[in-house]
Amino acid sequence: MSQILSLIVIMSIMYHSIHSSPTVNSSDVNITTTTATTKNKSLSPPYLRPTWIDIDLDIVRTNVQNLKTYIGNNVHLMAVVKANAYGYGIMEITRTALSAGATWIGVATLDEALVLRREFAKNIPILVLGYVPTEHLSRASEANVTVTGISLEWFQEVDRVIQQPLDFHLKIDTGMNRLGCRTEGEIKAVLDIVARNQNLRFKGAFTHFATSEDLTNRTYFLRQLDRFKQLLDVIPNRTEKIIHCANSGATLYHAEKPFYNMVRCGKALTGPPNEPLKNNLPISLQSVISLHSVLSLVKEVEAGEKVGYADKYTTPTKQWIGTVPIGYGDGWHQNLKPSGVLIDGKRMEIVGRISMDQLMVVLDREYPVGTRVTFIGQQGNLTITGDEVASNANIPRSEVFSAISSRVPRIYKDSRTTSASNSQHSLHETIYLLGIVLSLYFTAN
Repeated sequence: MSQILSLIVIMSIMYHSIHSSPTVNSSDVNITTTTATTKNKSLSPPYLRPTWIDIDLDIVRTNVQNLKTYIGNNVHLMAVVKANAYGYGIMEITRTALSAGATWIGVATLDEALVLRREFAKNIPILVLGYVPTEHLSRASEANVTVTGISLEWFQEVDRVIQQPLDFHLKIDTGMNRLGCRTEGEIKAVLDIVARNQNLRFKGAFTHFATSEDLTNRTYFLRQLDRFKQLLDVIPNRTEKIIHCANSGATLYHAEKPFYNMVRCGKALTGPPNEPLKNNLPISLQSVISLHSVLSLVKEVEAGEKVGYADKYTTPTKQWIGTVPIGYGDGWHQNLKPSGVLIDGKRMEIVGRISMDQLMVVLDREYPVGTRVTFIGQQGNLTITGDEVASNANIPRSEVFSAISSRVPRIYKDSRTTSASNSQHSLHETIYLLGIVLSLYFTAN
C-alpha cells in the first residue's frame, strides 16, 4: 500500500510540474503598468519574475480572417507554426488560426506534428515541411501526418521500407537549394516509384521562394515561379492534388498571386511579414506581440566605473544605471543591443555586456524599481518593432522572436477564453494537493 501511495504522490507532483508551464492567459495575471511615479508592480502566479511577452490572440484571429478573405474560399490557408509558432506559442496560435479559417497546419519536424496531433483531431491536415527520417514514417502514418518527399534518394529508401499507407507532398527545388527534386528526370523517377508502391500516396507538390520579400529586384522570384510551372507540367492529375508555393511574402506582395489552391503563412499570422513593406500590403495586418520587463535596481554610479562583464562599458560621467531581469538566457543576445529599450516613453541605451539573466541600461534620471522596460512594443509616442531590432542586428525578424526562450512567459489576451487558464491551473493544483493529503493521511494511519 505504501508503494502505491508513493506512486500517487510522484504522479501528482509530476503532473503539476509538467502542466504548470509559464504559458498563461492575460486574465490570470494582475499586471499594473508602471510609470515613473509608480513604485510597486503587482505580479500574481503563475509567473514570478517580471519579464514577459504579451500576445493578442484577438488580433491573430483578425489577421487570419483577413488573409482568408484575401485569398478566397477556393484556396486553403496553411498556418505555419514551426519553432513554437515562431516563438509565439504553437498551441495557442494553432488553435486561434484554425478557429479563424485556417484549414492546414504546417510544421518543420515530425516531433512538432505529433505534439499537435495529440491536441487536434486527425481530420485536421498537418504537413511536415522538413526532413523526416524513413525509420519514423510509420509514426507519421499512424498519426495521419503528411510528410514532405525531399529527394529521389529519399523516395528510393522509402520504397524499400514503407509498410503502411503514407501521404506525402513532393518538394520541388526551384532555386532555394535546400530540399527537393530539381529536374524533370528526378520527378519522373519519383512518379515511377509511386506508381508501383501503393503505400505512397501523392497528395501535393510545392516549392519555396528565396526572395519573396525583395520587391526591388523580382528577377529571381519570377525565375523560381516559372521553373515551378515548368516542373509541375511533369506531374499528372494535378487538379486532384494540393499545389502550393506562396509563403507570406509571395501571398501578399506580388501581383501574380501564385496561390494555386493553398498558401502557407507563418509570419503574416502575427503581423506584417516585413514592417518596411507595410504600405505594400493589400490587407490590414496588425502586430500582436510586445516584450517587457521592469527595473529591478536603480543606482547612481560614479564616473570611471565598469558596468557588466568584460570591460565593455565604463561610465564617462556620473550616471544612473538600471538593472533589468532579462538576458541572453532568455534569448536577448548581444547583437540585439543597438535598439535599446523604452522607459517612461523615452529610448534608453543598453550598456555593458548582456549577462545570462540580466542587463543594464543608462537612465536619464532616477526611476523607481518596478518601472516598465519595453524591448518590443510601444510607450507613449515611441515604438520599437521586431523589424527594427532585427534590422539593427542584421538578422531576420523571425530569428528574434523564435530565439526568445521558454522561460519568458507568454501572456495571452483572448476574449473567447478569458477563464480557461485559471481553471486549468486550479485543476493541476487540486490534483497535486490531493496526492499530498492522501499520503499524509495513510502514513499517519
